[in-house]
Amino acid sequence: MSKTRLRNGIQTFLSEAGEAACYALCLIDIAEEYSGKHIDVLDSLFNAVDRGYIHYNADDRNDDNNFFVEYPGLFLEMMTGVKWDVRKEAAFYAPKDGEYCVQRWERKKTGNILSHFQRKDFEPIEDSLTAKYGKIVSQRILIPHKKEA
Repeated sequence: MSKTRLRNGIQTFLSEAGEAACYALCLIDIAEEYSGKHIDVLDSLFNAVDRGYIHYNADDRNDDNNFFVEYPGLFLEMMTGVKWDVRKEAAFYAPKDGEYCVQRWERKKTGNILSHFQRKDFEPIEDSLTAKYGKIVSQRILIPHKKEA
């Protein structure tokens, strides 16, 4: 596929990213913070989907797993050039120096559980109702490996 033209279905892709890519966007924010460089969001999402780091079923826009980050460490490595360790911690865990944190929020709505990811200083969705009316249920802790000389 030509890299000089937009992909077919890009508007659908962007719409779905707006609905479900909160964890991926938090990881891009971490990569920018870590590297001190601007990272192109759209290129990063497409590259991660192409490599299988993020699930995206272009044939089914209602696939509940669209934009599920299968391999967050590899996604971060793709953007930063550094390997990352990723683990899940409890809501009350206090991150240590050198650890990056993404909070997982949940709220109940009419018998369903809605989830959302955000960082303390980065909200992919402004005024998220899940964050406003829900609670933090866990955290993803991301730790970069030392850069090799």
